[in-house]
Amino acid sequence: MVLAVFASCIGLYGCGNGDRDDKKVIATVSNRAITVKAFKARIDRLPAYYQRIVRSNLKRYLDETIMEMLLYEDALRKGLDKDKEVKEILIEARKKILVSKLVAGEVDEKAKVSEEDMLKYYGEHKDEFKTPEMWRASHILVTSESEAKSIADELSKGADFGDLAKKYSIDATASRGGDIGFFRAGQLVPEFEKACLKLNIGQTGDILHTQFGYHIIKLTDKRDAGGQSYDEARRAIEGELSRKKKAVLFDEMVNKLKSLYSVNINKSTFESFETEEKTKDGIIK
Repeated sequence: MVLAVFASCIGLYGCGNGDRDDKKVIATVSNRAITVKAFKARIDRLPAYYQRIVRSNLKRYLDETIMEMLLYEDALRKGLDKDKEVKEILIEARKKILVSKLVAGEVDEKAKVSEEDMLKYYGEHKDEFKTPEMWRASHILVTSESEAKSIADELSKGADFGDLAKKYSIDATASRGGDIGFFRAGQLVPEFEKACLKLNIGQTGDILHTQFGYHIIKLTDKRDAGGQSYDEARRAIEGELSRKKKAVLFDEMVNKLKSLYSVNINKSTFESFETEEKTKDGIIK
């Protein structure tokens, strides 16, 4: 908590006291100013998704910012910045931030994948980008066989399946007219899935009893198995190649650093420590 408050507030304090180009002040906390420029910069540092949420309720975010500044101000007044534990946390946080920045520059920014590499990968691994055979069904779920028979009788007289599902089904899919969406083999209760696969598109099956109750099932669509196009597979390919490239670049960076800075592990000391720790956790008895 202390670290989060410190990290989020420090930027506001810096801009509030030092930026003479923009003196428009949104709010002040004690003798600290929140300028328009500082507040905007704070929002811009958030992930894109959260930026949209914040911009839809800026007053709430301002209140949260003020709350953090109040807490930070009081923590400083009480001397918590001089607390040994806090200092250790800040040292570790600084270390992680610097390491993250280093990796971003030496690995992440260099791991961009070219279109040519992605096309080549797609051509060599087409079998990996198959879409399985899928089915789509709707069902009406009730608690008794007699009720299921009554509904089946209404269907045989021309009643609309979706309307009856909304009226009678106790399943969560009732509001969607019983539609459970597309599924592939192995995703549903075996007996329910088996009943679906016997049907043709548009056909309604016999009453089925499962652990959930009595079902009336209608198969509404089917997709044959097939291969994904490059455009469909592109995002997955990019992620996979980027991941592999990052792993290689990271290993290369670490090996380079090992040769640049001396590393020496005292084997006997480590083994003694390892045995002691494993004994504590009951790994070694």
